[in-house]
Amino acid sequence: MGATDNTGQPEFQPVFENRVRFAETDQQGIVFYGEYFTFQDEAISQLFREIDYGYDRMHENGWQVHVANTELNYRNAAEFGDVIINEVRVVDIGTASFTSEYRAVRAADGECLADGTVTHVAVDRETETPTPIPETFREGVAAFQGGLSSE
Repeated sequence: MGATDNTGQPEFQPVFENRVRFAETDQQGIVFYGEYFTFQDEAISQLFREIDYGYDRMHENGWQVHVANTELNYRNAAEFGDVIINEVRVVDIGTASFTSEYRAVRAADGECLADGTVTHVAVDRETETPTPIPETFREGVAAFQGGLSSE
């Protein structure tokens, strides 16, 4: 297994950076809280691309993912122009679902701005019923982050 943090989970992997746009801020001049869900979703989408298992490949293989649950904790404020490093790690892969942890960190000072989780369920594209996550997806995640916490 690759490097782990003090909880035994794989270390967070940075997957993309974004600069806070004016449209993402509220009247107080800070990032509107709902924007972090978009950042979280973009981070997961980039994770899929990093493991060469984007949505197109899922569809070609007859499955897709649905979000079953998401949570975010707001730690610090980000402002217009701040660069945010978005990080993820997959912390659990079951038969038909997986849970990822997400973290948004301000590049300038390393402050955690938000963190949380998102759980996806793999479903058959035709029946919309849960379906097993392919082994190739699991292997891609393990290779990207240096292992799985369930190993």
